[in-house]
Amino acid sequence: MNEAEKLSRLADLAREGIPADVDAAHDAAERARFVEAVNRGAARRREGDLARVASWLRSLGLWPLYAGRARWGFALAGAAALALALVALWPSRRLDYAVEGAPGAAGGYIAAAGEEARLRFTDGTTVALSPGSALRVAEVDAVGARMLLEDGRASLRVTPRPKARWSVEAGPFAVLVTGTAFDVSWTRGDGTLRVDLHEGSVTVRGPLAPDGLPLRAGQRLVARMREGDVQISSGDAASTVGSAAGPAQQGPSSAGAALPGGERNTGPGDEGDAGAARPEGSRAEGAPAGLPPDGSAAEPDGAAAAPSWAKRVAEGDFRSVLAEAEQRGLGGVLDHGPLDDLVALADAARYARRGDVAQRALTATRKRFPGTSHGKAAAFLLGRMVDDGGSPGAAVAWYDAYLAESPGGPFAAEALGRKMVAVERTGGRSAARPVAELYLKRHPRGAHAPVARDLVKP
Repeated sequence: MNEAEKLSRLADLAREGIPADVDAAHDAAERARFVEAVNRGAARRREGDLARVASWLRSLGLWPLYAGRARWGFALAGAAALALALVALWPSRRLDYAVEGAPGAAGGYIAAAGEEARLRFTDGTTVALSPGSALRVAEVDAVGARMLLEDGRASLRVTPRPKARWSVEAGPFAVLVTGTAFDVSWTRGDGTLRVDLHEGSVTVRGPLAPDGLPLRAGQRLVARMREGDVQISSGDAASTVGSAAGPAQQGPSSAGAALPGGERNTGPGDEGDAGAARPEGSRAEGAPAGLPPDGSAAEPDGAAAAPSWAKRVAEGDFRSVLAEAEQRGLGGVLDHGPLDDLVALADAARYARRGDVAQRALTATRKRFPGTSHGKAAAFLLGRMVDDGGSPGAAVAWYDAYLAESPGGPFAAEALGRKMVAVERTGGRSAARPVAELYLKRHPRGAHAPVARDLVKP
């Protein structure tokens, strides 16, 4: 029961306990007594707050301690400091919400049965649940809420506020937003996520988009876990993230498979010299990959600079990144390209299901930039690729490498959960049980928690 429902129930109990024959004069007197008591309590609270602020200001030497005649300049400065302190120290009030159309809602769980259910938050944000949908409000604080869409469709109208933080999790995906209007639907049966963005911007993260895919107003994202693809469309034009691979585009290469150019990817211990410096004469860090080593311009004067690869990936234009990398020379990009281009190339290749190019770009990222966050994340992404390619044993080594390098990294929960599943596939339940226990200890509410709880059963 939330705060609004508690107050409503309290009012009902109060009405039941009031005698029917209370006259108007008695009622007015009781009302006045109640208001006076509330004012006295509020005054005492204000006095306590002021006393605490005054004590804090004295500890900083800002409170006027002079006796005798008043010093107006210092008094005004003290009053200004007090006002600023009150603003800084005044606690933010936690948001609350009321539920309409789902009378059985309890514990944050809302199921819309035969009609639409609606959540109204005290900041003006609304969430409309379509009939047959189910949602759970997992966390609420002063800046937003975290909601879990278990099945169905929800329409959100989030009130823009400074530092607002809202998220809707659907299956393994999360839609992150600060202030916008969008619809999100999740079909648990076939693992399909759909996001229609009407206003503002959101970022969608999940197994098919681990680094996050930003959406702009008017765009639609459809992610299909079963097919392993993500599509972003704007108006009538669709940008295919995962299913655009043509006949020549291969899926993820398995561990130990030979890569183009004679390279071989067998696991974290077979990368070669991970600390090797960039080749002599390579371009400066941050320079576009298409420039010669001396940094001279390759385009005619006055030519408009093309959008960066990272920007094109964020907009879903994966094909042009791959085409330009091949036009420049894939080997040269991998050996001499800046970190940003390597990361963008790896992302574009993964989303377009060019596993061969993705593995080479990720391996180059780890070899040339081992200490960076992207170099560490490449271990997880390589593990996931070989895992999905049917080599769980090799994937475990990559997951271990990532967890050792980034125990608190953004993919730590998924790396540990995937390791647990991979260990079960290769060594059975008994081998996976310690990993499951560790997962539940670190991520008791993670996406792999149901599997972990099943594994720890006697």
